[in-house]
Amino acid sequence: MNPDEAREFFKTDRYANDTTEIEILEISEGYAKTRLAIKDKHLNGNNVVMGGCIYTLADYTFGIASNCGPMSCVTLSSNIVYNAPGKGKYLYAETKVIKTGKTISNYRVDVTDDNGKVIANADFLGYRAER
Repeated sequence: MNPDEAREFFKTDRYANDTTEIEILEISEGYAKTRLAIKDKHLNGNNVVMGGCIYTLADYTFGIASNCGPMSCVTLSSNIVYNAPGKGKYLYAETKVIKTGKTISNYRVDVTDDNGKVIANADFLGYRAER
């Protein structure tokens, strides 16, 4: 799947697009960068971005990067560490492939705010299969 096909494919991810409103900024095989414009609906009781919203941003970014290529990929396992509260106007997620094998891939996603502060780091293991 090339970047244009991936953008078209991920338009049908209703939760990430319609509910969370994540925007794809950059995409290539093994790499993606996304942005979330922080709105009131993303905030928790402490008036910071809810952890589940940050996780969705990371997971979606991993999914885009890991599916922009000849193989499809789904999450096998993930781990996220929250380093700071999500504040400001935007959150960004950027993922890069660490290693890709025949059936398993390993990605790292960094979530930052609009000041470059690291909000969260997430590691994803994905299962790769023929389309």
